[in-house]
Amino acid sequence: MRFVSLISAMAALFISGAAHAQAWEEYANRGDFFAVNFPGEPARTDITYKTAKGTSLPGHVYTAQDSRGRYSITVVDYTSAPGELSTAIDEAAAAIRAKGKPTYDAVNMLDMHRSWRMTVETPAQRRILAEILVSADKRLYISDAETALNVPPPAQFSVSLQILDKDGLRIRYRQVTPASADEIVPVTPQATAQEVAKISTQVAGNWKSGSGGSCDAAFLKVGARVKTVRGEEAMAGTVTNSGVIINGQLIISGPREGQLIDPKTDKVVMIFEPQAGDKMSLSALGPPAVGWPDVTLDLCPGSRA
Repeated sequence: MRFVSLISAMAALFISGAAHAQAWEEYANRGDFFAVNFPGEPARTDITYKTAKGTSLPGHVYTAQDSRGRYSITVVDYTSAPGELSTAIDEAAAAIRAKGKPTYDAVNMLDMHRSWRMTVETPAQRRILAEILVSADKRLYISDAETALNVPPPAQFSVSLQILDKDGLRIRYRQVTPASADEIVPVTPQATAQEVAKISTQVAGNWKSGSGGSCDAAFLKVGARVKTVRGEEAMAGTVTNSGVIINGQLIISGPREGQLIDPKTDKVVMIFEPQAGDKMSLSALGPPAVGWPDVTLDLCPGSRA
């Protein structure tokens, strides 16, 4: 339930790799409209990039290395082949996918640019982290880091890519444009709505204590969708235990996701976590549930109807 994006996970690893990161600095290229952190000045190579249709396009590869691995940004100019932009990301992803076994391979976004994010493990025990996107000015960007599997992923490279405008300023769009009407890009309102719907389904129903509880006197009853006083998505819930009745709201979206709060005080009473197999854990944090033991609940059959 508490989804941690790949970006957040890699950013957290930045701390563990801080000793390696001391020599890193931002590199900005105004000609190819990007900025990224590199371990020193990158070497530039001019390339001819072949599309799946056989079109030859001009491009540049910027590469730097340190003791952990190799880091590169490939920029390809599609202005002479705008009709092939729609397949540019897919073609680049296929080339990286062919290098090994993908362990993460999904649509994502960078500053609200639609992107494709990948982690590929190669037969040579190497890890490739890649981010692929197309900018509004018809350039394909491929961020590619290759390091050993036994070292932390290079977050200081992977999360630092920026697409720049003609004045060298970072471009952040207000919303991401998906490839199709049914594509859900992470960290967007559509993705949030999908996640909220998923969690509300997991949480809904009557729940009995797994240690001898009864559905006739359910420990937790979760009903209608509501909003908290802060406007957060939540569900109305009632906890009944040893004669104590708590009317609360289970927050299912936002920074306080996973908290059962008292709607009158807006303070947390318990925390909840849906588990596999139609189970849910509850832990008491505040009054009137202070001192209650942690409990694992089982869904009462038929209570979601």
